[in-house]
Amino acid sequence: MENSYDSVIGKRYKAPYLSPLWSTHSKISKMRDLWITLAMYQKELGVNIITDEMINEMNEEKNNINLQKIDEYEKRFHHDIMAHIHAFGDLCPNARKIIHLGATSNFINDNVDLILIQQSLQFILLKEKELFTKMKEKSFEYKEIPTFAYTHLQQAQLITIGKRFTMWNQDLYMDILFLQESLQKLAFRGIKGTVGSEDTLLKLFDGDHSKVILLNEKLSKHYGFEKSLIICGQTYSRKIDVMIFQILSNLCQTIYKMMNDIRLLASKEEIQESFGKEQIGSSAMPYKKNPITCEKICSLCRYVIQQQSTIEQTYINQWLERSLDDSAVKRIIYPEVFLLTESILHDSIKLISTLYINTQNIENSIFMKMPNIISEEIMIQGVKLGLDRQEIHERIRRILTDSSILYPLEELQKDELLSTIFKSSQISISPTHYTGRCIQQIESFYQNVNLNS
Repeated sequence: MENSYDSVIGKRYKAPYLSPLWSTHSKISKMRDLWITLAMYQKELGVNIITDEMINEMNEEKNNINLQKIDEYEKRFHHDIMAHIHAFGDLCPNARKIIHLGATSNFINDNVDLILIQQSLQFILLKEKELFTKMKEKSFEYKEIPTFAYTHLQQAQLITIGKRFTMWNQDLYMDILFLQESLQKLAFRGIKGTVGSEDTLLKLFDGDHSKVILLNEKLSKHYGFEKSLIICGQTYSRKIDVMIFQILSNLCQTIYKMMNDIRLLASKEEIQESFGKEQIGSSAMPYKKNPITCEKICSLCRYVIQQQSTIEQTYINQWLERSLDDSAVKRIIYPEVFLLTESILHDSIKLISTLYINTQNIENSIFMKMPNIISEEIMIQGVKLGLDRQEIHERIRRILTDSSILYPLEELQKDELLSTIFKSSQISISPTHYTGRCIQQIESFYQNVNLNS
């Protein structure tokens, strides 16, 4: 309806892969698939009341989703899962009596969430690696080109542009490793009965513990998980949700830091976002080229980061084996943070790919500040000649902080003490002489990266 609220998430901030995955139809289809798979393995393990005809019937109707019918049932029952059971049962009259056998609501809710979470994280990992690769390309493209490092947002000594890309990428690599490790640890809830004791299943299998264990193993393997949880209450521990949101928060912190740095460098006219031929920077100032993509990404990152606090509050407010404090908020924030993370990654990859580095401006700025750059070299060479480092430091400081001096390099060379250093040492004024081991550090870092671990 035109007069109803329409979320910008997934629309203005597009998420073409994860938006369909987290859609209502996708979730309902996965709910029904869980009931079908459960019945299939229960039959396989000896529950004779379940027939192939019932399973075939459910498979045929799995994607026949009538949202209006489900809503009508929920208005009557005030219970979402029972509404889905009855709506599916209406479509499957033969299988109706065995749908949800031995299960509780969170067999559906938690397992559907875990399936969506796993698939979403796998996609996020691919996009993280794509961003990492783009950053690596920039690292090597600019690995030899000097630029200012900034401390306290003031020009310091020199690094290379490629080194800065590598520093950003090092943080991203930590996020990739954390996500890979978390995916390996992520376990399926499986089927645990009403409060996690598996008593219902023991009754169903006439006390056969091995069948209870085997059922959970089969369910986990079917949905691509290496294992299922051994311990849970009615739900999987919401500590797992905290871990998931930490993954996304960590990533967004890394991207936020990078985009904020780019914004700062843009203000110094060292870097510029790609600017379209017909793009308008300001309605009042036609010359403006604002870093709007960086600003947007930072804004969205802050939103995702803040949701970590929301899920932490959700975890600590779970009472005993389960309360419903988690249900409403999880419906909102899980799809939101995943969709926004896809949008953030998409825009970040595009931005890095098309970023303009104004090497001429950087080179000009360095040339103007070479007297500052060579100051460390002067001190080191002076100490090698047996001079007092502190006295050298003080003489350099007085000259380089005096704004009335127009030609500081000449003043350094005329100083009685410092002149002896210039005469005795080869003090280079080439910027590439002052980037240290940046090139070797870049090469060493990437030699030790393994994205496939």
